[in-house]
Amino acid sequence: MWRFGLILLLVTASKQFSLSEFEVPDYMKAGGDVPLKCGYELKSNESDKGLFVKWWWSPMNGSSEERSLIYQRIVGHPPDALRHNIEIVQDDDILLRNVTVKDSGVYECEVSNIVDEVRQYEPLIVFSEGTGVQLEFSTVEDGPDTDDDEDVFVTCEALGVAPYPDLTFTVDGEAVNATDLVIASEDSYDIYSNVTLSSDLASGHEISCLLTFSTLNVSDVAFLVTQVYNEAGFTTESPTEMASTEAPENVENNSKGDICCSWLLVVLPLISSYFMYFI
Repeated sequence: MWRFGLILLLVTASKQFSLSEFEVPDYMKAGGDVPLKCGYELKSNESDKGLFVKWWWSPMNGSSEERSLIYQRIVGHPPDALRHNIEIVQDDDILLRNVTVKDSGVYECEVSNIVDEVRQYEPLIVFSEGTGVQLEFSTVEDGPDTDDDEDVFVTCEALGVAPYPDLTFTVDGEAVNATDLVIASEDSYDIYSNVTLSSDLASGHEISCLLTFSTLNVSDVAFLVTQVYNEAGFTTESPTEMASTEAPENVENNSKGDICCSWLLVVLPLISSYFMYFI
């Protein structure tokens, strides 16, 4: 009996194959395509007969019971994709199409046969910007500060974002304390934040709201909004954009004049013809 156990131990300890390539991106924006790569190599005297290649998915911080098979190939047979958004690329590389936050999780590649097995896994986070960051200003009664002017109530929100979010207010690059509220839904979060500033601190200053994620270091243009507040309201720090916004209005007015003139050129000959008929 002990001899059989020793033989089994030696066979198991001597790996027949190993993973030569494995790649899972750290993160991807919702709506993108994610390539997953898995390759293996055999020893020179080994065959791939009876070999299985599998891709598994499990939720973040999930248990082994929650693991599900998403791809499988038995050598000598066509591969099977077990998810609707999986495209089989080549060998055992697959592509996750149009990912959503539900695709976040741990992806594992397994290569095995009856006596040997190798595995490797990495997490993938699919992040969503949702509505992006929205920043608004209003005035409220003067609070306990050094001036007698109304205070400025600043609100910032980002809806339908993932993973777990955080919002940070800054005034001229300096962080200020704010009140946050995060509401979780099935797959995403709505986050609301507000801060009350004195008129002196707000007026003429650059106020920003930045969206970040606790488990992900990624930047996107939709994650930051910066505006300069004044007593009449606020304006964005982009003179070029403001100039380009005025240009289409002039173009539109000119085009209306052209249409009017063109209309008269068509109608006047018809009116003249009408009166000539009666003469």
